[in-house]
Amino acid sequence: MKPAPRVAPPQSGHLAELEKPPTRLLSIDWPTVAIKSEADALALWQRIAPTGDDWEQKLDEIPSEGTVSSELALALLHGGNFTCKPQTSPCNKAPLDVPEPASDATFADPCLRRLLAMWAVNQLEDDDLPRAKDALRAIVSIPPPESQLIEVVLKAIPETEHELKLELLALAFRAGQRDVANGQLSTLDEPHLVAAVEKHHIDAALQLLSAEGQRATFLAAVKDEQLHPPARAEAMIELVGFEQKLSKDTHAALVTAARSKECSVAANAARILVQRGERKFGPTRPHAKKPEPMMRALCVLASYEQLQRADEPSYLLHFIPQRGLELVTVTWDEYSDPPQTKTSTLVSRNEVVLPELEDLVRAMRHCTQTTCKSDDHEFRFTFKPGGGGELMLQRLEVIERPSCRP
Repeated sequence: MKPAPRVAPPQSGHLAELEKPPTRLLSIDWPTVAIKSEADALALWQRIAPTGDDWEQKLDEIPSEGTVSSELALALLHGGNFTCKPQTSPCNKAPLDVPEPASDATFADPCLRRLLAMWAVNQLEDDDLPRAKDALRAIVSIPPPESQLIEVVLKAIPETEHELKLELLALAFRAGQRDVANGQLSTLDEPHLVAAVEKHHIDAALQLLSAEGQRATFLAAVKDEQLHPPARAEAMIELVGFEQKLSKDTHAALVTAARSKECSVAANAARILVQRGERKFGPTRPHAKKPEPMMRALCVLASYEQLQRADEPSYLLHFIPQRGLELVTVTWDEYSDPPQTKTSTLVSRNEVVLPELEDLVRAMRHCTQTTCKSDDHEFRFTFKPGGGGELMLQRLEVIERPSCRP
């Protein structure tokens, strides 16, 4: 009698799980699928029916060969609706982040559609771009806190498509996607980098150019009120870096910038001119009987003092009356009773410094009349006429703002 054949015991445990075929979620016979119109593609999306719980597994079942995935991608992109309502801070209502879709989110849910759109963009071939342009323009115009989807779109543009890349970068930049746009400039050639600065005011493009090779662009950047202030300051530094004596056009650009409505730009230009021997451009107290010119002058002064060395004389004393400055500070401690502590000091004229300088500079970008606010402090300026009737800074209140505790 022949022995019975040995039967291998069934696999169990982790090895069995590895060899087990993955569970399919879609009962679609992909070789028979034909998409002849966008309506066909949308009908197929209805059969796929992705949700927040299973969208990744279902997308993995769509074949990458052939045109099915690209037609599905184009139909999705043309449908738009990718702006997912962001989470907000309970303190100041500022948008924080884009939330993940709920597990039961459907194809119509924008929070799920933005994730599907990232997949869709990566399905596009170069030949699909003409059909997708309008959809891509709309996507890159979505404001923050969305950034991931915009970055996927910009990275998908071929490096040879400089004109389209710059167009999308400009749209993203204008929508508030400054960091994303600045991070995608390196594939542009020099003419398009110049256009990025001069036409679209994209500041980081200057870092990929040189003042020596693109002098006209840097001169224009110094005077460009739409360009980010730190970029204008960098343009000044680069221009004067290789000029022992300021050229006529550089000098003219700096003089224009010293009158800029942006205080930090005016301060940087004034600082360079003062260091080149033109002391008349240093911050001065205006001969004013209204507070507006005084607030403007103090705004420039605050930015200027950030640039000064500790051993340099301050221009502030020219704003202070002979009796000195009344400095009022209000601090906040939620664990104290009362939580606010107020102190008042008369600071002599030769000892006056601007308090909380870094935060003061930030606050002076957000002023209403003689009160300026940052997240941390509120600064209140009080002016009184001096001997000649011109205003002097008599009192400065520095009020610490309580932290938000939701």
